[in-house]
Amino acid sequence: MSFYSRFLGPAALAALFFCHQACAAESLDLAQAQSEGLEQSPELARARALSSEKQWSRVGALSVFMPHLSLDGTRYFEDKYQVLPFNGATFPEVSPYAQFGMDASWTLFDGWAGINTLRASDLSAAAAALSRDWALVQVRQNIRLKFYRALASQKLDRLADENIKTLKVHLRIVKDLLANGRATRFDLLRVEVQLDDARTDQMESYDKVALARLSLAQAMGLDEDARPLRGQLPFPRRAPADAPSIDEKLDLKAKLLEAEAAENRSLAAAGHWAPRLSVVGTYQWYRNGYRGDQMDPAYSAAQGTNYDLGLTATWDLFNGGGSLAREMESARKADEAKQTAKEARLQVAYDRELWKRRLSYSTQLYQAKLADVDKARESVRLATVGLKAGTRTTTEVLDAELDSFRAAASEVSAQMDAAEALINLELALGMGDLQ
Repeated sequence: MSFYSRFLGPAALAALFFCHQACAAESLDLAQAQSEGLEQSPELARARALSSEKQWSRVGALSVFMPHLSLDGTRYFEDKYQVLPFNGATFPEVSPYAQFGMDASWTLFDGWAGINTLRASDLSAAAAALSRDWALVQVRQNIRLKFYRALASQKLDRLADENIKTLKVHLRIVKDLLANGRATRFDLLRVEVQLDDARTDQMESYDKVALARLSLAQAMGLDEDARPLRGQLPFPRRAPADAPSIDEKLDLKAKLLEAEAAENRSLAAAGHWAPRLSVVGTYQWYRNGYRGDQMDPAYSAAQGTNYDLGLTATWDLFNGGGSLAREMESARKADEAKQTAKEARLQVAYDRELWKRRLSYSTQLYQAKLADVDKARESVRLATVGLKAGTRTTTEVLDAELDSFRAAASEVSAQMDAAEALINLELALGMGDLQ
């Protein structure tokens, strides 16, 4: 063995190995698509942002029960004070040209509006967290469904290409037979029409592959993705025997919590009927002056501090119906949220039954299509044998092969329908990916 042959053998194997690894790295499988989708999906990012927003709303509602402190200050550069007449003379009023202070207030009672608002915020935050978790499940399942659709469209596209190749071979055979007088013009036209139809179907399959691939990329949060897919369509499986309670479904629980939160907001809006009681206090440091001049620091009133502490109460008796309108608006929103939750619950019950039946039908159909594929292949074999024996015609062989392609395409469609039914059933059950 020469040096080149001994060297090129391992080198070629190494090149093939690294090429295989590189191609595998550039391809996309289901787990990788789901992983990238969870990082880049705008739907999941929006759900996370909403959950964070509701958490901060809860902090805002909690602030109602905390004392409020504020600092203020004033410094005048020009002023003209009022004067007071006294025994025929006038004296300027003392007024601070500089003062700094701190104000404090603490609401003691607001008609339970703060408590109901805090309860509503807690419920909304919990509902947003459930919606965020449900969005994660939906994104995973949506990517899974579109990944399988892209795989199915590619398989159907390959079948369409094989169908075209078969028809072209038969067209060439019929032309040869026609030239030898063993076929008719009718046979030729028939194959040409079938080839034209197959080309139309091929163009449609190209579009379906491109659109399915684009749909998958967008579900992953990408504008486009040209990586080849790696994986297989799942085999149909039966529905799970034990279904969780409808009310345990994450998105439905979120709607039920939102309905309860809306009820608490309605109660908070009704708090305007009660008076508001607060503790208030101020503390100030001042420096007095008059006619723009400072007072003599020797005067006891030149500078100092003062404070106030007390209670304040307000009771809004009439404001043109604005508070009443807001109360009624909140009450109707609560009714709307309750009906939305009820509607969602009814829809979940329907979806469970719908997709359970669809899965059962698709599974049985897939089994039937498997048998049809075997029968169609046997039909092709018998027709080919008959053609060699002179008992069958090339037209009958072509018909058998076309039936075989149609059976194979029906098998792929039935398998995809079963996968879609299972995914939608999992979503209806709220159980996530059961594969």
